[in-house]
Amino acid sequence: MKKEKFESYIDTSGDFSNDSLKQAKFYLLHKILFRKILIGILLAWCIFSGIFGLFFWGKYFFFDYQNDNVNVYNMIKTNVSQAVIQRNNPVDLQVANKYIFSSSKDKYDFAVEITNPNKAWIATVVYRFSYENGQTGNRSAILLPGDQRFLTEFGVESPDFVPANIQFQLLSSSWKRIDAHEVPDPLIYISERINFSIDNIKFESFGTVGSGVGKLLSFDVINNTLFGFKSADFVVVLRRNGELVGLTPLYITNFDSLSSQNIAFSLFNNSLEVDSVELQPVVNVFDGSIYLSL
Repeated sequence: MKKEKFESYIDTSGDFSNDSLKQAKFYLLHKILFRKILIGILLAWCIFSGIFGLFFWGKYFFFDYQNDNVNVYNMIKTNVSQAVIQRNNPVDLQVANKYIFSSSKDKYDFAVEITNPNKAWIATVVYRFSYENGQTGNRSAILLPGDQRFLTEFGVESPDFVPANIQFQLLSSSWKRIDAHEVPDPLIYISERINFSIDNIKFESFGTVGSGVGKLLSFDVINNTLFGFKSADFVVVLRRNGELVGLTPLYITNFDSLSSQNIAFSLFNNSLEVDSVELQPVVNVFDGSIYLSL
């Protein structure tokens, strides 16, 4: 029997024409070929894109990156006022007088006055003191904007001689600018959180000449702010007739807002006489972890 061609097929429903049948047959016969062609095109595109990307990334890192740095430098140098750049840089810390005090038998305290004159920059410093035949360990400190206080080293042992030729060495300093969007006026922000006062100062001698005479210093520290502190550190400044005669550290924990704490010190420098006391807070108010929860 003679085999009829499908072209002679007539679809009585009118939904499937001979052209559609031809296209379907062509697709089925070449479906595998079409898939291979598509995979080949995609593979070629991936290889081309990878080689293209590697080439230009390599070109950038080896050649264009340095050119970009030069261009940025030239833009700043030529198009930005050096006076503006200098005005927005932090001013160097100001280091003033150095001091040495006898704190007890064969022990001495070192101190230096330092000022951070910047209104929007926090300084983190590493320092030490050196003296004839020795030096102290490295210490770090944070100086808030407008800070003017002492950097100290307490209890330096020197049984054979009084340390001489004291030198302050500022080993490193780094700066962090306070974001003006978060703190528009850093000095006001600081003053709202650092406001401590002293009351009921008493300075008395105790002991006897035979057993050893010491001095007892007591006073009340008042937290005048609305902020409580998990830990509040201070340097207590001791003066006699306005003259600096000694320093001592003070650490207060769980210092509630609008509260006071009585402090008592035993001082074993027999010649020490004190008639006024000052507090220098050593509190980084920009560190949220120091505050007591409300």
